[in-house]
Amino acid sequence: MIRPEDWRPADGFALEPNALRAVQELTANVAVAAGPGAGKTELLAQRADFLLRTGHCRYPRRILAISFKVDAARNIRERVRKRCGDQLSARFVSFTFHAFAKRIVDNYRVLLTGVDALDPDYTIDPDCPIAGEQITFERLVNLAIDILRTSPHARNAIRQTYTHVFLDEFQDATSSQYTLLKEAFLGSGAVLTAVGDIKQRIMSFAGALDGIMRTFASDFAATPLTLYQNYRSEPVLRRMQNRMIQVMDPPAAVPAAELAGGEGSVEVLRFATSADEAAEIADRIEAWLADGIPPSEIAILVRQQPHLVCALLIDELNTRGIASRNEQRRQDLTAEPVAALILNLIRVLADERRSSG
Repeated sequence: MIRPEDWRPADGFALEPNALRAVQELTANVAVAAGPGAGKTELLAQRADFLLRTGHCRYPRRILAISFKVDAARNIRERVRKRCGDQLSARFVSFTFHAFAKRIVDNYRVLLTGVDALDPDYTIDPDCPIAGEQITFERLVNLAIDILRTSPHARNAIRQTYTHVFLDEFQDATSSQYTLLKEAFLGSGAVLTAVGDIKQRIMSFAGALDGIMRTFASDFAATPLTLYQNYRSEPVLRRMQNRMIQVMDPPAAVPAAELAGGEGSVEVLRFATSADEAAEIADRIEAWLADGIPPSEIAILVRQQPHLVCALLIDELNTRGIASRNEQRRQDLTAEPVAALILNLIRVLADERRSSG
């Protein structure tokens, strides 16, 4: 066991200021918003290492991580094991929301009576519930909620087991899953850390709760933090981003020494007309393609209305025989209820042998 002030990120990782603040928080709940490449899962793994090595999660109590998807739950479990080792990571448990609900139902199944009663060998089926024998994933969550609401013993047992709770991919949690979280931990002594990408809520068609990060921050009095760094970007791009952070949120900026390197490039180009701009960009795209860069590696980003802003560029590309695609139209299509239903069906058919629990 080491003192908190002596702890350093495992495996030599450099954490940006807000990430380090979230990792070392001792008493307050935290809601961390971050985009792709910001190291959200790594933040949770480092926090587990900090809590276990400094004794803030004391034996025999544990840390609970809840994720939306199976692969995310597995990923964070494996990462914590690499950071903490087998002995400490044995007190870190990682579930999906459905698996967490099933653990509650299995442990307190005898409390379910009447129409809610379940056989000891009950099974789970997403489409075909059978009274007492087979239930859906959503029903599983609702039964767990009922158990926690009606049994102080069950609720207190869970609260005594876990000192800290991690919520990964939290932007995708549904209303019932969030209710389960509140029944289990709202008002308890557990310290909660939620991480999510509010700009990448991909499960809205499955009932993801809108604005859940804000709701969580309000309900659990959580401190909101933002991660700005994108570790998938090259150093030149990260330095440009860091200069913006120095203006928007100075304490969250990272030291310049951590962003060394000449990889990547940023150019500011000025044009007299939109036609000149379209011709220059088309020239560059044509040159990149000639150099063997795959078309899928080339993207043009605009602030809004690409069908208007890029109209001249698209015409210029067509004139040169270069195919292009407006991704905004595809996104608008997938937002349609019928399209969402079809995509959901395809996902189920393609992945029918794997459960989300």
